[in-house]
Order: sequence, then structure tokens, then C-alpha cells
Amino acid sequence: MRNRFGSAKLAVMKRIILTTTLLLLFGLTGAFAQSTKEKPYPPFYVRKVPIGATFTPFEIIDLEGRTWTNRPFPNKAMIIITGSWALRHDLRKWADHISLRYLFVADVICVFNPSSTEFADHRKRIEDLFKDYKTAVPVAIDEHSLIGRSLSIEYDIPTIVGIDRFNRLAFVHESPFNKPGQDKLYALIRSRLIY
Repeated sequence: MRNRFGSAKLAVMKRIILTTTLLLLFGLTGAFAQSTKEKPYPPFYVRKVPIGATFTPFEIIDLEGRTWTNRPFPNKAMIIITGSWALRHDLRKWADHISLRYLFVADVICVFNPSSTEFADHRKRIEDLFKDYKTAVPVAIDEHSLIGRSLSIEYDIPTIVGIDRFNRLAFVHESPFNKPGQDKLYALIRSRLIY
């Protein structure tokens, strides 16, 4: 009788230990999977943002590992310089000009959309080329084309996008790097970003 009772008690203890161990193991595995989960792909459809409307939330990482985002509650305006790889020299001139003149007014970043280039499927090659591409402002690659899909951008001309400190699209300025383009950009920044 004692052996039966002792073995039944032992069996119950084994079940409790096994159940506790399995629960801990599943809990740790779930926590690890949760911490290594990739960020979800941005939505398939992104509406075009009109001037004055709230800009599409984005989070992109530049080539030096810094994260650039327009949420939550940006405290500074943002100027985004974009265009195709073929315009890189013109974009570098815009970046130098804007960083010298407007760096204290806004965060300035150069964003490239790899889907608009001839090497859309060669991520490593793109990163190597952009690391060699030295500009006065950080360079980021918009892998999901979130910024481009939010706007009607013509990638064959340098485009400067202004987002005010309330996360509203302030302006989209398309111009080669020249004096009239600089004057118009200055007027847009003074009237729509500095107020």
C-alpha cells in the first residue's frame, strides 16, 4: 500500500516538475522570438499626402545606424533631399548648400529609393556605393519606398521635401541645383518651416 501511494505521489511530482519546466521553456522561447521579430513591412497602399496634411509615419536607418523618424512628436522640422542615383552629384550640391544654411532650422537627410535605381535587388552593392558617396548630411536608403509612395516624386529631378515640426507636409520643391532653385527653396523654408 505504501509503495503504491509513494509511487503515485512521485508520479504527481514528476508531472508538476515536467509541466513547470515546459511552461518556462515555452515562455522563454516566446520572449526570445518576440525580441528578434522583424519590423512589419509598411502597408501595401500608402495614400498620397497633400501639402498641409499629416505625413505618413516612417522610420528609416541611415548608413551609420542612426534612426530617423517623424514620430512621435518631432521637435524639429525635417528636410529630405531625394532623387535618382544618376543625380547624385546635384544632390550632393543640394546637401552641402542646405546643411550650411538650414542645419539649425531642421534635421536634414538625403534619402535614396533603391527601387528607382538600376540596382534595386543588390542591397550590398547599393550600400557600398552610398558609403563612398560622401555628403554633408546623413544618407539613408528607403527600402520600402515609403517616402516616395507618400508623394508624387519625379526621380529624374532633385527633390527637396519639407516636413514641419508638427509632422505636416510643408512643401515639395523640385529643382536642379541653381540660383533660382535656391531662392525658391529659401522662400519655402522661411514661409512654411520657420514660423
